[in-house]
Amino acid sequence: MPFPFKDCSSLLLFSSDAGGGPGANFLYHAGAEVDSSVLLWTKAGKTLLTPKMNERQARALFRGRVVPLGPGQMVPVLKRLLPRGKIGLDLESLSASRHLRLAKALGGQKRLVDVSGKLEVMRSVKKNDEISRIRRAVSISKDILHSITLSPSMTELDVVRQLARECLEQRVSFAYPPIVAAGAASGQPHHSPVAKRLGTGVVLIDFGVKYKNYCADLSRCYFIGPAMEERQRYEEAKGVFHSIVDNLPACRTAGELVRMGDKLMEKAGWPPLIHAPGHGIGLEVHEGPHIYSKSNEKLVPNMVMALEPAFYCAKFGVRYENEVVWGKKKARVL
Repeated sequence: MPFPFKDCSSLLLFSSDAGGGPGANFLYHAGAEVDSSVLLWTKAGKTLLTPKMNERQARALFRGRVVPLGPGQMVPVLKRLLPRGKIGLDLESLSASRHLRLAKALGGQKRLVDVSGKLEVMRSVKKNDEISRIRRAVSISKDILHSITLSPSMTELDVVRQLARECLEQRVSFAYPPIVAAGAASGQPHHSPVAKRLGTGVVLIDFGVKYKNYCADLSRCYFIGPAMEERQRYEEAKGVFHSIVDNLPACRTAGELVRMGDKLMEKAGWPPLIHAPGHGIGLEVHEGPHIYSKSNEKLVPNMVMALEPAFYCAKFGVRYENEVVWGKKKARVL
C-alpha cells in the first residue's frame, strides 16, 4: 500500500495504546504484534523500531526494515529517520503524556497531525482474511456458549469462571470482559457480574473471544424455569435481528440503518432502544462504522458489524447479537 496521507510526510504508530493493550492500528499496518515497538511509515516504506531483545521476533514477523535499538536510542534514531514535514499520529490511542513527550522531542506541537479518523476509516472495510478471522472468533465463541451449563444455584461469577476455563481450553482470550446478567440485572445493558445466584428466569450472556487479534461479540439469553414472557421477547429479538439483516442492503448510511432498525423494533411493540443497535467490529470490539441515528457514514461491502436489537424493562432484558458482513445485494451472518 502506498503512503496514504496527504497532510503529513510520515506516520508513527505505537505497539501499545493508552489502555495498555496492543494498538489496533499498529497491528493492522505492521502486520505483527511486537511489544515496545514503533512503526515509522513514510513514502519510502515501513520501518519497525524495536528493542534489541525483540529483534529476532521482529525480523520473523515484520515485512520491512527492522532497526534494533539499545536503551535511550528511540528518540535520536527517530530524529535521524524522520523526513521533514508533518508527523501523523493516532491520537485516539496515545496517552496525553506520550503525546506531550513526542511534541517536545520532535519539534513542537505544530509538527504533529492527528490522523486517527483516517486510520479508522481504513480499517472499517475488511479484507477477506480479516473476515475469516472474525468468522473463526465467532465460531469459537458460539462453541463455548453452547458448552456451558447453568443452574439456579450458580452465581453470575460462576458463569464467568466457566467461560474463562473454556477459553483456556480453546487457547483464546476474552475479547472484552463478559457480561452475565440474571433476572432484573439483564435489563442493564452493561451489568457487571456479581456473586448473585442465577435463580429462575432469564440469564443474558454477552461474550466473545479474540482469534489472531480479531474479535467476536455475541449476546445470548438462557432460561431457567418457565420464564414465558422472557422467552417470548427473546424470540421477538431474533425476529427483529433477522429483519434488520434482510433490509440491511437497502441502507446507504449508518443513520439509515438505525432508523430502519427503530421502525422494526417499534413494529414489534418495543420501547425505544437505549443504546446503539450495533457497532463495527474487528481488531477492536467497537470500531468503525459508528452506528447512530445522525451518522452519514456510508455503508460499503465488507464492513463487519455486530448488530444487537434488544428489549429492556424493569423486570428483565433480552438481547440477540451477531456479527454481520454487509454486502451490496445480501448481508451475511457470520
